[in-house]
Amino acid sequence: MVGDYYRYIAENAKDAKLEDVKQKAKEAYENANAIELAACNPIKLGLALNFSVFNYEVLKDHAKACELADEALQSALDKIDELEEDDFRDAKSIIELLKENLTLWKEEEEGGENQIDDL
Repeated sequence: MVGDYYRYIAENAKDAKLEDVKQKAKEAYENANAIELAACNPIKLGLALNFSVFNYEVLKDHAKACELADEALQSALDKIDELEEDDFRDAKSIIELLKENLTLWKEEEEGGENQIDDL
């Protein structure tokens, strides 16, 4: 939640304040990501979703965003069959969001490459 807080501030911050909150958000996300949780844990999946969005939208590091989302997605999909019904529902909704983001981001990257090629 700390990373999200700083990410939201970063969306409107400028100059030195922007750099400060970007660094604080990144540190918070990295610290949270170091906590050991099961791959299908909704908190772990939500963190991966938000951390990847932070990388994509705030840091403009599209490759890292895709890497984070893809790693979380693959890890979760490897373990999804082991979940009980309630846990499955919680994990499934976040997994769908990760998939949607990855699809959108990859399409945007491919579209950008095609636009460059067309010039």
